[in-house]
Amino acid sequence: MTINFYFVLVLLLGCLFAFTNGFQDGSSVAASPIASRSIGMWQGILLTAIFEFLGALLGGSQVASAISGITNYPRSDPFLCVLACALLAAVGWNFLTRLAKVPSSSTHALVGGLIGAIFASTGSFEYIVWGNFNALIHPTGVCKVITTLFLSPLIGFGAGYFTLHLLQFLLSRATNRVNNALKSLQLLVLPILAFGHGANDTQKVMGVVVMAMSAAGMFGHQNPLASSESIPLWVRITVGAFMVLGVICMAPGILKRVGLGIFKQRPVHGFASEFASAVVVLTGSITGGPVSASQVIASTVMGVGYANRRKGVHWLVAREMAWAWFLTIPCSAAFAFFLFRLFFSV
Repeated sequence: MTINFYFVLVLLLGCLFAFTNGFQDGSSVAASPIASRSIGMWQGILLTAIFEFLGALLGGSQVASAISGITNYPRSDPFLCVLACALLAAVGWNFLTRLAKVPSSSTHALVGGLIGAIFASTGSFEYIVWGNFNALIHPTGVCKVITTLFLSPLIGFGAGYFTLHLLQFLLSRATNRVNNALKSLQLLVLPILAFGHGANDTQKVMGVVVMAMSAAGMFGHQNPLASSESIPLWVRITVGAFMVLGVICMAPGILKRVGLGIFKQRPVHGFASEFASAVVVLTGSITGGPVSASQVIASTVMGVGYANRRKGVHWLVAREMAWAWFLTIPCSAAFAFFLFRLFFSV
C-alpha cells in the first residue's frame, strides 16, 4: 500500500469525523431554541447547517494551527497511520456517545486519539508538544488545548448565569409579549453560534487533513498553516459539507437531553443560554482556542438553570455529562492505542 492510500484513508476518516461532529455538537447548537419552542425543528436545522458551512469557509486557521501544534511528529509515512488511528478512535467515541444520548466533546476525542496513537507508534510521549500550564495567557501545545477545553465550560456556566440575571433585571417590568421578541431574537443568535461552531470545529479536521497533506509531501518544505490561505479551499468545502450532513442527521436524543434534560427552558432561558454560548464559542474561534461547543452549550444551560432556580436543574443528568467529558480523552486515547497496535505494529 502506498502513502497515497493512507492519505486518502485519513481524508475519508476526517470527513466521517466531521459528520459525527455535526450530529454530536450540531444537536447541542440548536437544542435551546428548539426545546424552548422559539423556532421549529427544521427551521433550526436549516439555520444551523447554513451558518456552520459559512463558518467552515470563513473561519480562518488559528484553531487548525492549535491542533497541529500539539505534536511535532515527523511529517512522514508513519504519521499518516497515526492520524488514521486517532480519527477512527474519535469517530468511534462519537458514535458511542450518540447511542448513549450523551453530549460529548469531539475535540476531546480527537486530542485523546492523537495522544494514544502517537504513544502506540513511538512508545513514548517525545512527539507530544505539552507546552506550559504556567503560561495561561498564551499557552501552547496540549496545554493550550486542555486549558481551553476545561476553562470554557466554567466560563460558559458563568456566562449563562449572569446573562439570565441581566435579562431578568432588564425585563423586570415587561409583559408576556416579550416572549415573542425573545423568540425572534433567537433567529439572530442561533446563526452566530452556528457560525462560531462551524469555524471552530471544522478547523480541527482541517488541521488534521493539512498535517496529512504535509506528511504526504504535498506542501514541500513550507509551513502549511502559516496563513489561512494555506488551507486549500477544497478542504474547507469538503469538511464543511460533511459537517452540514451531520447537522441534518441531528441526534434527537442529544437535542432533548441538552434542551430539556438539564431543566425545562422557556424562551427567555433559551435566548440567555444561546447568547452566552455564542459569545464563548465565537471568542474561542477568533482567538484560536479549540473549545468544545457541546460542553460550552450544556454548561451555559446549567448556568441559566442555576440562575433561574437551583432545584430546577436535573443535577444527575449534569453529572452524567460531566463523567462523559472527563472520560473522553483517556478512553479515546486507549482506543487509538489499541487500533494502532492492532493494525500497524510489527
